[in-house]
Amino acid sequence: MTIFKNSKKKEEKMVDVEFNIHKFTSKEKPSDPNKVMIISCFSEFGCEVVGALYLIPRLIKENPDMYVIVMGWYGRSYLYRHLADEFWEIKEEYQFLRDHALAFHNNSKNLAKIEKVAAKHGKVMTAEILGRMAVGNKCNRCGHFWGQVEKVFTCTRCNSNDVTRALFSDIKYWKQFITPLPKPSEDKLAQARKLVGRNPVAVTARNRSTYGRNLQPEFYVKLIKLLKDMGYDPIWIGEKQSTLACPVEGITDMSRSEDARDLELTLAIVSLCKFTVQFWTASTRLAAMMGVPYLIFESPDQLFGAGQEAYRLALCTHGKRKIALCHFLKVFNDHDGAMFVLEKCIKDMENNDYRDVIGMVDEPEVVAGMREQNLHRLGF
Repeated sequence: MTIFKNSKKKEEKMVDVEFNIHKFTSKEKPSDPNKVMIISCFSEFGCEVVGALYLIPRLIKENPDMYVIVMGWYGRSYLYRHLADEFWEIKEEYQFLRDHALAFHNNSKNLAKIEKVAAKHGKVMTAEILGRMAVGNKCNRCGHFWGQVEKVFTCTRCNSNDVTRALFSDIKYWKQFITPLPKPSEDKLAQARKLVGRNPVAVTARNRSTYGRNLQPEFYVKLIKLLKDMGYDPIWIGEKQSTLACPVEGITDMSRSEDARDLELTLAIVSLCKFTVQFWTASTRLAAMMGVPYLIFESPDQLFGAGQEAYRLALCTHGKRKIALCHFLKVFNDHDGAMFVLEKCIKDMENNDYRDVIGMVDEPEVVAGMREQNLHRLGF
């Protein structure tokens, strides 16, 4: 069982990579590569969503005359159909490359080669460039870029105040410029209604080799029992590349369905749920984008310490959220203790109490202090 692990698998060298091409507009692609912008979105899902909501719209606005192509993961076309002229979807057999995605960047030689070849067809904006936009400021007078999340909006080279500030530097400022994802169609909602129960709750079970933090199947057996005992109808969602198969019979497992690649349908399912529940995973974005409440177990440091997940959560969330601050290993080693915290959180949500809960941690007072000291910079 993987607990903590960075992906160090030997990467298979690929000679040719095929894409599914999705054409969204009637615009004709220019023959001149200088008039084509290709945005590479081979990043982790949590960061990819931030890019779709904020950074890609900004790039398009800054380059209004460019023909826009996004290239990215299998099953993600819905994120871009309202933004780009085309989406180049890497085929499903190459989904193993997701194990090499790390936040806004990746360590894949194959993906680097794809971007190099794509540069023959247009100006490539890598996922790493999107990451720089998230954490760094740009001077609009001299073009200087400097990495700075704090609120320092004077150019460090020419002292100009004409600065495009880092996305993570001022969450409340940037949230007014969000480009929301379109709501699922009525057809997709009708299809989703046939799949969910009367009191649906969507569950996503992280199962990634990168960074580990995967809970055991038996944990999710207890989770499903708890949800059913509390009167909820669990439905299992996610992508099979990064999601544990549902360990309980009789639960609809969308992660193994052919419909799993249909992100619009997944979002339609989520939009019908009372809430979603997940543990150390960015699947919260699904509920956040639909304005559906979510419950997330997350590490204190990732939200209120050195990590950046709090920025990403705050930028994407426009509804209610319940956070249980817990250390992963404590949950991994004590399922009954985790179920106690989980049940408390759900009962809180039923009573419209969405305050953060300090759960399974070593020093609750220290975690409370760390949270209080850092709330001001996070936009929560």
